[in-house]
Amino acid sequence: MQTEKDKSSSRHLFSETAGIKVTTAFVWLIIGWLLDLMFDLFPYLTILSSTAGLVQFIIFYARVKKKSKETTWPIIEASVDQIKKAVRTYSEHLPKGVYRTILVKEDNRIDMEQLAPLLKGIPSRNFYMSKETYDIFTEEEKNLAITIDKVQKAVDLYVKEHKEYPMLPYDPLHRVNYYQLLNAHCLDIQPEIELYITNYDGLITHKKPEKNSTGN
Repeated sequence: MQTEKDKSSSRHLFSETAGIKVTTAFVWLIIGWLLDLMFDLFPYLTILSSTAGLVQFIIFYARVKKKSKETTWPIIEASVDQIKKAVRTYSEHLPKGVYRTILVKEDNRIDMEQLAPLLKGIPSRNFYMSKETYDIFTEEEKNLAITIDKVQKAVDLYVKEHKEYPMLPYDPLHRVNYYQLLNAHCLDIQPEIELYITNYDGLITHKKPEKNSTGN
C-alpha cells in the first residue's frame, strides 16, 4: 500500500513539475512577444524566447526519462562461478576491440552495476578481477588480483627484453623466478606467493600445476 502511495505521489509531483515547465515556456513566449511589440523587433525575440522555453522543457523531459529507466536492483548472494559465468556472457556481447576489462575498476573491483541485468541483482560482497589474466577472486583474495597484474606486467617486460621466460631451467613447475625479475628491474618487490608460467602465451597463474605446464 505504501509503495502505491509513493508511486502516486511521484506521478503527482511529475505532473506538477511538468505543468510548471510548460507554464514557464509560455511565459517565455509572452515575454518575447511583449518585448517585440515594445521595440518593434517582431518576430525575433518571440522566436528566441520560444526556443529558450522549448529547450528548457526538452532538457527537463530528457532528465525525467533517464531517471525512469534507472533500476534499483536487489542485493543478492552470488558465488565466484556465477560471477565468472556472468562475465563471460557479458564479454561475448561486447563490440569488437572492447575487452572485459571494461568491467574492472581502478582497484580491481568488478563493476557489478554492469553485470546486474545478468545476475538479476547486486552481489552483497565485492569480487575482483585481474586485468591481465581475467582471473576472478573474492574479497578475501583481492590481493591476488593486484599481485598477478603486477607480476604479469613484469614477466611480459622481461620476455620483451630478454626473449625468454623468467624461470629456472628444468623447473617442472615453471615457477616465476622473482630474482630474475628483480635483477632485471622489471619488478620492484618480491611477492609473498609463488606464481607459475603457463603455456597460454606466457600467462601466469596462482594455481600450482600438477605437471609441466608447457609440455616440455
